[in-house]
Amino acid sequence: MPGDWRDAFDPEEIEQERRKAAEDEASRKPNGYGPQPQSASLSIIHVIKGERNRAADAGLAAMAAAKTPFYQRGGRLVRVCAVKAKNADGETIMVPGIVPVTPPVLSRELALAAQWERLDARSNKWTKIDPPPDVAAQIMELVEEWPFPPLSGVICSPTIRHDGSILDAGGYDDRTGLVMYNGISMPPISPNPTFAGAQEAVNVLLELLEEVPFVNDASKSAALSMLMTPVLRGAMTAAPMHLVTAPEAGTGKSYLADIASAIATGERAAVIAASKNNDETEKRLVGAALAGYPIIALDNCRDILEGDFLCQVTERPLLQLRALGRSDKHRVSNSFSVFANGNNVAVGDDMVRRTISCALDANMESPETREFKSNPLAAVMRDRGKYVRAALTIARAYTVAGRPGRLRPLASYEGWSDFVRSPLVWLGCRDPVEMIETSRGADPVRQERVTLFEAWRDDLGTDQAFLPPEIIEQATARYSYEGTLIRPALNAILVEKCQKLGAPSGQISPERVGRLLARHKNTIADGLKLTADDSDKKRVRYRVGRA
Repeated sequence: MPGDWRDAFDPEEIEQERRKAAEDEASRKPNGYGPQPQSASLSIIHVIKGERNRAADAGLAAMAAAKTPFYQRGGRLVRVCAVKAKNADGETIMVPGIVPVTPPVLSRELALAAQWERLDARSNKWTKIDPPPDVAAQIMELVEEWPFPPLSGVICSPTIRHDGSILDAGGYDDRTGLVMYNGISMPPISPNPTFAGAQEAVNVLLELLEEVPFVNDASKSAALSMLMTPVLRGAMTAAPMHLVTAPEAGTGKSYLADIASAIATGERAAVIAASKNNDETEKRLVGAALAGYPIIALDNCRDILEGDFLCQVTERPLLQLRALGRSDKHRVSNSFSVFANGNNVAVGDDMVRRTISCALDANMESPETREFKSNPLAAVMRDRGKYVRAALTIARAYTVAGRPGRLRPLASYEGWSDFVRSPLVWLGCRDPVEMIETSRGADPVRQERVTLFEAWRDDLGTDQAFLPPEIIEQATARYSYEGTLIRPALNAILVEKCQKLGAPSGQISPERVGRLLARHKNTIADGLKLTADDSDKKRVRYRVGRA
């Protein structure tokens, strides 16, 4: 079948499989989702003037007794539901998300949990009423009184806990704070799977990758990690970003994300379009994290992937998030798997060690014209439980075997190392962390640092410290007799970097040189280190010397 990897399946076939899977999962939804039948034995709450606090307490007690599916997240009252998102083809899909509880939704649940009455002055009888808005408003603010459990995140398939036990029950899990929004039909998992069973499981996942043009075996291991990580995310406080790169469009970058997402959520990946403006991309990432998407996928990235928030969402167990246009911050648990893809895109600076890269190359001018024998996405849609079971079996088998040959954990990603990386190497796969060294060698920020430090060493030496204006004076100095630059290499690197920081073409400004040097302060490249003497905060001096 011709076309790129996103076109390598019959859309109608995929849609049929998706609908069937959705119907099966809907029949297994845990109690507490969707419209609730009103019980004939509802408690009655009498609303009395001057006793609003008692009505609010009674309403909270009624919702607790009714097991109203509300949760606490970062000091906010939230609920879990399906929300609309877009996949890589721009199609609208439904993905699990976390949304704030609004006053109308709270009033509805109060009405379902209890019968509300007020004394009618004329008839002197108690009559039914809607839950009073002022009572709902008070409940919204009673954070310390809420009977609802804390929410860590949302999953759509069984997962594994930190202790290696399997979480396969729908609804809220007290031990992890995760809500399994949809259950799936899955073959039973042996409590003590063997090495042979784990080998069979990894082969099940490898079948999905048979026609993917990996550059090397480490990239194939990175793709296996990409398929496994969202399923096993419950065992990790943080997970590295998975980046798929290729020299040409149509090689299969988005398709890999779709397969991984289909296994973990039952849908193709809901994507975020990467912006040329890093601040705009960060806003979109924050929005996705606040929405609680299990998978955050950046599509068609360009240039360099870096930034403070991208580092945080791929490493920090807890995040401080601020919604667009709001000043208040939300403190939420990190439960996300982050994907990214792009043509020859690179990771820079601090994102290098936080990223597991997967390189593809079809070695064709037009890779979208290839023909494929298999249809991996349709296979997942037909029997999603088979692939979820495979990921769980691999992690569980390694755990019950006592973690033989356990690799030194990747810093900040101990859970991922123990449940994904080490099991794959145990089964004979290459270490996906090998791709970090490849990324480090191609890091544009590191290359910039090497070029700057070497030009400084050659033109200014390693003994003297300079103020930014003094550096500019040295870089722009010319021979009096012919007018050529004395230090052309240093001048060229400063002109280039200042222009990237917004300076007019060909100009070097002290403010931008200061920003450039502050960015690289105390870093080492090619045996050289940039240090700063900031004893005088207004006149910081910089020096490049041997590390």
